[in-house]
Amino acid sequence: MKKRQFIASLCLVSAGWAIELSPASLSAKTPLLVQQPARGVSAPAPNSKTPQVVLLNPGVEPRQQLRLKPAINVKQTTVMTVKMDMEISASGRSSPGAKIPVSVMTFETKVTKIDPNGDIHYEFAYTNSDIVGDTGNMPPAVRDAMRSALKSMVGVKGSFIMDNRGFHKGGNFILPEKADNNLKQMVRQMSKSLEQVASSLPAEAVGKGAKWRVSSSSDFSGIKVNDISTYELASWQDGVASVNVSVEQQANPQNITSPQLPPGTTLTLKSLASQGRGATTMRLDRLIPVRSTWSVSSNSEMSAKTAGSSQESPITTKMVMEMTLESK
Repeated sequence: MKKRQFIASLCLVSAGWAIELSPASLSAKTPLLVQQPARGVSAPAPNSKTPQVVLLNPGVEPRQQLRLKPAINVKQTTVMTVKMDMEISASGRSSPGAKIPVSVMTFETKVTKIDPNGDIHYEFAYTNSDIVGDTGNMPPAVRDAMRSALKSMVGVKGSFIMDNRGFHKGGNFILPEKADNNLKQMVRQMSKSLEQVASSLPAEAVGKGAKWRVSSSSDFSGIKVNDISTYELASWQDGVASVNVSVEQQANPQNITSPQLPPGTTLTLKSLASQGRGATTMRLDRLIPVRSTWSVSSNSEMSAKTAGSSQESPITTKMVMEMTLESK
């Protein structure tokens, strides 16, 4: 495989990591069950530990517990837009790689039941998904594969349960009848993003200026990641909360496998560190935040072996990602 195609494949792999590693919404990561009528899909192995939430500062008076309390039958349509810039240096030589197009995904949610303990049952469905904008020098085959993969998500739906602090408790995805193995794998990965559409709220009563920290470790597409997110309640009025967030993420050296890499390619992660900041505006009578914006930068060092070669090639990747979530 030509070097340009390899770099393009690596860009897609890295883009997938960035989307999964980003704190798109501030929530816990609990594995979901993936199911499909007619053809069963086994549930993915548990990939996360229970997040640890610690209140650092309760904020000023007046204080109250922040809890999600949407009404039954409340519907929301949410658009998630992801923009990325990436620089790759392979074997000491910089390469422009492939320009990563903007990804735009639309999904709908509907609250179907509220349990006495506050647990929220809701339905979810992808209604639109595509790439937009300039694809630059990205090879047409890679561009078309990326577009096809995103479009295949349309029609995927499911039913899920979330507690009133924004932590997912499980659920089921239902795939279209003609779903192939690639879509099944993608849904398993995208389930992590779905788990991040709400907000992680502290157990204690809080007021303006309150800070809390959420620590967790997860397995994203074979990459074991540790992250610490710090939240600050910037404002709280009439059931609307504005929250600022900073996040740090780190991954230790490990081997990586991905179906997006060329056959026979071995990829080893030497180091990965990410830093990000974001802001979320949420109504407590809605399931999904009204708006979330994120900016995350990530630096990684890897080494790669291609098929038929025993030589390792060092690869350095720098990424900056901006993500916007808007709901109505």
